[in-house]
Amino acid sequence: MATRFIDNGDGTVTDRETNLVWQKDTAPERITWPQAQEYVEQLNAEAFAGQSDWRLPNNEELLTLMLPKENRKRLYLDPIFGVHRSFWSADTRGHHVACYVDYFYGGVYRFQENYVDHSVRAVRGQMTKVAEEAAA
Repeated sequence: MATRFIDNGDGTVTDRETNLVWQKDTAPERITWPQAQEYVEQLNAEAFAGQSDWRLPNNEELLTLMLPKENRKRLYLDPIFGVHRSFWSADTRGHHVACYVDYFYGGVYRFQENYVDHSVRAVRGQMTKVAEEAAA
């Protein structure tokens, strides 16, 4: 069985199941949702890993990383991604309410975008399910 996540050696990880490329590490510290947008803009301005099309992932993309059971660190997240537990999503719900995915509790949650700090992990590419492609 092939390894699902491939460390590209440039600060990124390729998910062979979805064909998305993820930032391996997170932003240096937990930040608000508006700051998360600025952080991704900075990654693009600096051409992180030689690319300038980084973005915040949406809920669906973040949920593809959710494991069916906890790892040794009590997170529903592959250890290749470290021990941060909650990540901002690009998705919003109403005025000043942003979504985040929590890999400790295993779900999607909403909170005021300026009143809580979460981690940020950028993504690039278009999500495709390898299993769906094989069936087509």
